[in-house]
Amino acid sequence: MNDMGIFNRLKKVPEKTSAHKKKDEAKEVEKTSEETYTPVKTKGGRFAHVLLSPRISEKAAVSASGGKYVFNVSIDSTKIEISKAVEALYKVNVDSVRIVRNIGKVVRRGRISGRRNRIKKAYVTLKRGQKIELYEGV
Repeated sequence: MNDMGIFNRLKKVPEKTSAHKKKDEAKEVEKTSEETYTPVKTKGGRFAHVLLSPRISEKAAVSASGGKYVFNVSIDSTKIEISKAVEALYKVNVDSVRIVRNIGKVVRRGRISGRRNRIKKAYVTLKRGQKIELYEGV
């Protein structure tokens, strides 16, 4: 719908003054410095979003002494992603992963009904002799 685009090419653009040229050069320098920056990525790039947090409770602390660790994980993560994330972040070997999905409970306050957040927990078992220092100082 932009019919005037052809005619805009034929218009003469006034030349820029030296002050404008300096501003444009400064902007180009900023752009090139942003382009050269490359963020550091982990393997797969998604591990930071798979493991949300370690689950801190008495039951989790007791199971950690046996080599089983409990993590809150994202709803759409799989067992394979969880095991790779734990191995990459904590430098351990994962033996097995078990998942528990809790659907948010429906709650009512008078006439207003709502729903609690749904959560997903992962029970990660490590190979024998390995451990993660999660509950130290808690």
